[in-house]
Amino acid sequence: MTFPTPYAVGHHVYSSTTTDGYNREIPVYTPARDAPGVSNPVYGWANPVNSEPKVAGHDRVVVEMELYAPPAFHPGPQDLIDIPGSGQFEVIGYPEDYNHGPFGFQPGYVINLRRVEG
Repeated sequence: MTFPTPYAVGHHVYSSTTTDGYNREIPVYTPARDAPGVSNPVYGWANPVNSEPKVAGHDRVVVEMELYAPPAFHPGPQDLIDIPGSGQFEVIGYPEDYNHGPFGFQPGYVINLRRVEG
């Protein structure tokens, strides 16, 4: 049984880090972070969940989201995903794999995403 994949997201593969002129670590992605990601079909994604720390002086928002993907799409930790209309998110950990149940049903993955603003 296969499900429709009516949406597409961009994928940027994390490869390594480099340092800038201030000796700060900068992640390296293929394609580059500011270029369009490689298009991959997906089932869809959940509504983003926003949280803001209640700490004086902090102006930061953490946005988390779940992406639902077929078995053919398997991004790794620290990869970037471009979600249309929502922005760019980092993959957190490895995808949750639901493809090895006892009945041969392979629905795909839940990919946890996060973006920190501010």
